[in-house]
Amino acid sequence: MKETLRIYRFRHGHPKTPRRRLPLGADNFLSVLEGIEGGFAIFSGILAGLSFETSNRRLLLITAAIGIIVNGFNSSAIRYSSQHFTDELDGHEKRRVIHYYLVPAAVEFLVYLAVCFVILLPLMLIGSLSRAVIASSLLTVLVLFAAGYYKGSLLKARPWRDGLELAVLGGLIITVGALAGYWLTRL
Repeated sequence: MKETLRIYRFRHGHPKTPRRRLPLGADNFLSVLEGIEGGFAIFSGILAGLSFETSNRRLLLITAAIGIIVNGFNSSAIRYSSQHFTDELDGHEKRRVIHYYLVPAAVEFLVYLAVCFVILLPLMLIGSLSRAVIASSLLTVLVLFAAGYYKGSLLKARPWRDGLELAVLGGLIITVGALAGYWLTRL
């Protein structure tokens, strides 16, 4: 319920906070942020964990691509249904379903795919697999920091804090994935 209230306040404003003009509109801007923040740190953590089990770069890339597509679709489906559900709950369901629900979900999916495939570049370009996984993880943390900083700047909040929060959380997610992969390969 708190998440629903947070989304409602972000989209519709709150009596105590001024409305802000956001690039792409509030719904699509939120979709872009969620596409960036969404789950690609999870994807990087899984990639780091899998790298302990296999040194087959092709297998890692195929597994990563499948994970990206499935997780991106899942995130966008959740975006669609939660937005629609929130509007149904507060009695503000939109008539233009494609414009208000499907487009933001599609934006989130496309942003998620684009960001995740950028994170795969080190696996395709760096010869050493362990260095490629480390570079991919660092790139993930850097992208998360940039997204948090940008969001904080746009919302006139604390951009450094927002950037660091996302970067640290992403780093922790990657660390958990790597540790899980390491421990599971020792079983």
